[in-house]
Amino acid sequence: MLLTINNMLGAQVMSLQTGRSLGQLDSPIVDPRNLKIVAFYVSGPMVDFSPAILFSEDIREFGSMGAIIDSSDDILSSDSLVRLNEIIDFRFELMGINVIDTNKHRLGRVENYTLNPDNFMIQQLYLKPTLMKSLSISHLTVSRSQITSIDNDKITVKVPTIQEKVTQKITQNLTPISENFENPFRKPKRAADQTESKSN
Repeated sequence: MLLTINNMLGAQVMSLQTGRSLGQLDSPIVDPRNLKIVAFYVSGPMVDFSPAILFSEDIREFGSMGAIIDSSDDILSSDSLVRLNEIIDFRFELMGINVIDTNKHRLGRVENYTLNPDNFMIQQLYLKPTLMKSLSISHLTVSRSQITSIDNDKITVKVPTIQEKVTQKITQNLTPISENFENPFRKPKRAADQTESKSN
């Protein structure tokens, strides 16, 4: 079952080792190249440094108690995470970003989204529609398969075909994101790599 990000933010981070709460999940760090949550910022009385980061891959399970991790050792200082700096430097914020369709019509802003807790891939975007659209519908839902391009200012999607209100129980939809969508965050392949792939 998919989870909404709004239901995850503020959840307790529980230690499997001690059974105690270590802190809470704050804002996520999203990789715009594949729309995956790679980590969360964490804060709380048991976290004595800031910023503190928890990799999503270190969350063993997410349930009614919150995010279960092995121990406090999984909460790291960002100073030691060189491999995460590239993503942080993108300064990509999914919440509140404008979404337009391929006809350049503004659909609204992202106000919530769902993710697969097994791999933390974002599956659906829930939009707060523009004023004109809000007169006829309360929410717009678009699948990751409808995304055609992403940048820091906007997400462009095909014309949405699903309209529904956000609910806590959402049917799982694991449609993979297109590998051909236009993404300025993705580095182009080197010529040598392309030549090698053709020879194989």
